[in-house]
Amino acid sequence: MSEEVARVATCPVHEINPMHPEVLKSPWMMNRRLRKEAPVFQDPNSGIFFISRYEDVVKMAMDHETFSSRMLTPSRALTATADKEIQEVVESGYPNVPTMLTEDPPAQRRYRKFVDGAFSPKALKALEPYIESLSNELIDNFIDDGKCEFLSDFGVPLPLRVIVSQLGAPEEDLPLFRKWTDAFIGNLSQQLDRDGLLQAAKDMVEFQHYFVERMEERRAEPQDDILSKVVNASFDGEKPLDNAECLSMLSQILVAGNETTSATLTEGIWLLIQNPDQYELIKNDPSEDMISRFVEESLRYSSPSSNMFRRTTKDVEMHGITIPENSVLFARFASANQDSERFPEPEKFNLMRDNLREQVAFGKGVHHCLGAALSRREMNVGFKVIFERMENFRLQEGASEPQFSANALLHGLTGLDLAFDKVG
Repeated sequence: MSEEVARVATCPVHEINPMHPEVLKSPWMMNRRLRKEAPVFQDPNSGIFFISRYEDVVKMAMDHETFSSRMLTPSRALTATADKEIQEVVESGYPNVPTMLTEDPPAQRRYRKFVDGAFSPKALKALEPYIESLSNELIDNFIDDGKCEFLSDFGVPLPLRVIVSQLGAPEEDLPLFRKWTDAFIGNLSQQLDRDGLLQAAKDMVEFQHYFVERMEERRAEPQDDILSKVVNASFDGEKPLDNAECLSMLSQILVAGNETTSATLTEGIWLLIQNPDQYELIKNDPSEDMISRFVEESLRYSSPSSNMFRRTTKDVEMHGITIPENSVLFARFASANQDSERFPEPEKFNLMRDNLREQVAFGKGVHHCLGAALSRREMNVGFKVIFERMENFRLQEGASEPQFSANALLHGLTGLDLAFDKVG
């Protein structure tokens, strides 16, 4: 436990710095204290209000009229800087406009309908053979070694290759998509220094120009992919989406379509190493139901989308505190998923909970994650293949315990040096 996290346990609650890198890596002690002592907590440095209890977080998520998502979140750090060089890079690209994640109904629903079909039960069922084949292909690369760096060898490439295929891009461009994902995530982290923000800006603009070229190709020759659906969509059959709107949607699909799944796949294996009794449940019953339980409890426990921005459209009274109009709030999904009022013994990893589906890792309400069904399908299929081919998970000899990254919105391990045995 770092010195800063240890201090969180003893300092007055109003002195907690929730944006400190060490607290972002290990937020559980802070979340416990906030739920108990300050369910509405205003960070004195950023001014952001932190909402930490399950009931309050769900209420926020279900009331988009009071708690708006129209924030232009993806470019927040870049547009907030006065750095001339960074601004010049940003201006060489396309403006960030609100669409799915950063817009409210009715416009938000109209944007989402353009891509809903790509994530329909029928479409996802058709994807299962590809996900299973890809899972086996990735495991083939390291199965004979008895070890791997799980995040980079499986956790990242499985969902990334799936979403890249859905966006209609060639596999040889995968390194570019990983770089662009890291840029968007780094920008969201609120942890980048000036050089980091500059590089993120360059990478995000590179993403924009790459996809504008692909978009022109799909306008000329539509194909059966998400990209074609987005660029050839129009409101009421009249107004087509412009390039900025398309790019906003594509960037959200890219990040939401792979990062949270990568995080949960990786932390799920780490949770099994830490909880051998729960691993025994899966070994004794590797059924679809048990694997589904494992996925849901891993989502609850890991909560890869740990926070999400909201903005008040009017003064709001909550727990005796007035939150002024136009305040920025964090809906703390990770904290809500650890609320003992909803999940008894929340710090216990328990596949047999009777309310697993009440976890809010994918949000709630109109902004429930568009890719939630795809993510679940990837994890259920991916873990099934893993359990068929690998067993007795453990850290590699001499490996350090895995660490979490510091990010204000997303939470995940930086790596997992895994050792295992081949099944059979």
